[in-house]
Amino acid sequence: MGQIVGAFGIPHNPHFPTWVQGGHPLAEEIQGMYRPLALAFERMRPDTLLYITSDHYNMFWETLPVFAIGVAESARGASDYPELDRELPIAAPLAREIHKHLIRSDFDVAMLQELEFDHTVIAPLHFLMPATEVPVIPVYVNAFVRPLPSASRCLALGREIRAAIESSPAPTRVVVAGSGSFSLEIGGPRISEDSHTGVPDPGWLDRVLELLEGGAVEELVAEATDSQLWRAGNAGGEVLDWIAMLGTFDPRPPEYLDVQRPFGHAFAGWTLDGTRST
Repeated sequence: MGQIVGAFGIPHNPHFPTWVQGGHPLAEEIQGMYRPLALAFERMRPDTLLYITSDHYNMFWETLPVFAIGVAESARGASDYPELDRELPIAAPLAREIHKHLIRSDFDVAMLQELEFDHTVIAPLHFLMPATEVPVIPVYVNAFVRPLPSASRCLALGREIRAAIESSPAPTRVVVAGSGSFSLEIGGPRISEDSHTGVPDPGWLDRVLELLEGGAVEELVAEATDSQLWRAGNAGGEVLDWIAMLGTFDPRPPEYLDVQRPFGHAFAGWTLDGTRST
């Protein structure tokens, strides 16, 4: 039987790897926020990393699935940031099992037999998984082009992913990650005066953090309405990636939670197999 042994919530700023390598003023802060998660990931000894994110108009544009899962043997990226080039193996047999389970559970999930990773996968794994090549299973949620899936539907997706993993006959240790920001505007009218991005709803950022700290997943789902996500920015729908991740385990406060307010995102970790994550 498969087991989910840990979960992480992480951002995916595409510039973080090169900022750290180039000695950016935020390099130490970035490394410090990722370090506890990277150490926890190593301690959890996962066989597979199931990674929930949202494609940034690289694979999907005219054809846009609400949910999709990659089942290829491997994929390369970052397609949008070639300097982050890396090839990752994909746990294709388990990915196909999960896809079959989701279809049978009335989730219309696209199956990607060929794909490229963009920065949303490659940039965070530069820190979370710098040396090992744990096979990944990419799961995509449409967080940008409306109509978006509801928060309750994304939570239910996470719960069915958990059921699929736990019903798998192989004794696979799985870590689940959800990647995205809580309040973020990219290139739109609500950017800051000195950047191409902005955080239009810092109050929502604080509210999400408060609900995460309390393990209040149902309250987060109830408050993550489409209108609220739009107020949070044109990338505010990325919180749906976190909500899908939160659906893969029983609600509880994270052992690690930190925030980068100027970027509208956070870092969080949960240990689910009895080992400590911090």
